[in-house]
Amino acid sequence: MKISHNEGMVGIVDDDADISMLFADALRGIDGISVLTFNDSFEALQHFTNNNEEYFLVICDLMMPRLNGLDLVKKIKKISPKTRTMITSGYEIEPSELQSNIKEGIIDKVIQKPISMNGLRKEVINQIHDYQLRISKNNPSN
Repeated sequence: MKISHNEGMVGIVDDDADISMLFADALRGIDGISVLTFNDSFEALQHFTNNNEEYFLVICDLMMPRLNGLDLVKKIKKISPKTRTMITSGYEIEPSELQSNIKEGIIDKVIQKPISMNGLRKEVINQIHDYQLRISKNNPSN
């Protein structure tokens, strides 16, 4: 993968190491991103807090111990509203549970697992594109 000046990070947070590695493998090779995986949400939050300007996107599993995915993305959006967030879940999600968070812009996308790796790649590319559009609108001189 080539490193460009507009490279950003994509963080994958899932307490299941196999899932986070599978997602990371699917995303490697997308130009302009570095993929980081975390199996602990507090560790992910600490890294994000220290590097939030570098992040394009954070993908979080909904159900995690200690700090669940929804609480994690709320904290992420509070630190950096421009960072895109995706929630994933292997459980059936009631739309009403997350709808208010989607409307408020806390969650940018919800994905039901299992998802094809091609589908995941496409969604990540879409989220990065949306991030870049938002940044270019806020910084017209770039």
